[in-house]
Amino acid sequence: MILRLGHTELFVTDLEKAREFYVDVLGFREHDSDKQHIYLRGVDEFDTHTLTLTKNSYSGLGHFALRVSDPEDLERLAYHHKKLGIPYTRVPDGAEPGQGASLRIVEPNGHPIEFYHDMQQIDIFDETGRLKRLPMRFTHTDKGIPPLRIDHVNLRVASVDKALNYWRDELNFSVSEYVERDGETFAAWTRRFPGTHDVALVKASGAALHHVAYTVQGPAEIIRTADLLADAGYQDSIEYGPGRHGLSNAFFLYIRDPDGNRMEIYTGDYLRDLDMPPVKWTWEDYSTRGRLWWGAAHPERFQETRPVNQNWL
Repeated sequence: MILRLGHTELFVTDLEKAREFYVDVLGFREHDSDKQHIYLRGVDEFDTHTLTLTKNSYSGLGHFALRVSDPEDLERLAYHHKKLGIPYTRVPDGAEPGQGASLRIVEPNGHPIEFYHDMQQIDIFDETGRLKRLPMRFTHTDKGIPPLRIDHVNLRVASVDKALNYWRDELNFSVSEYVERDGETFAAWTRRFPGTHDVALVKASGAALHHVAYTVQGPAEIIRTADLLADAGYQDSIEYGPGRHGLSNAFFLYIRDPDGNRMEIYTGDYLRDLDMPPVKWTWEDYSTRGRLWWGAAHPERFQETRPVNQNWL
């Protein structure tokens, strides 16, 4: 039913500063904009946008969206959430640019989610129907890293075990890896795509966003991201890394936009079938080898999170 993470919305207080950071420096492609929004995508993506920057009085997570395999799945999800006692709102076609009808909920852990099927695709054909070029074949115009595609969101929840009751048991997400601490689950990496995660769940005081991740071509682009930010005067935006995670095996660099929203520039995790059993990490192993396989220790501010939209429905 659910295929993958489709897109995210981040709140920013200054759209022009956000455009400079995301488009001019990092190299996201801008699809469209208005007085309240900028719609962006990675260079390999066919969807017209996978990241929406929305002008707001505070920064944080507006919502994230999951693509379903069939339009009828929206009705199935509405019925399922009604049985669970979770309120939902149906949203008509076109309420968000390029997107078809959708279903909005606030999941039991407090995060705003949208389910959708239809999303406008970029035009790769000319007026005769002949293929012009694939979306990634504009390297002569690309700026920045550039980012390739959206990969995952990392969320904070009050109880990971309770969160798994929803994500794993109700939405049928597979758990790729998890961390156990003091007899409970401290963190779990869940997915509908065969990569290591679409949605990560980590124990904290309550609902919050830790980061949104975009993949890049390889480790060289991780270093290039740091160079680009420093060269453009954004040294303070480089928060943690470069390094390699033990859990997920990925190379990483964590950065902050001008409003403090955190993004992970990410590459090199593994693919594994969804029906395979999860990999268990003890707290000791995660602390010494899981969060960081190699690299400098994370700074204190890496524990900071951003708020989530309280007015979603």
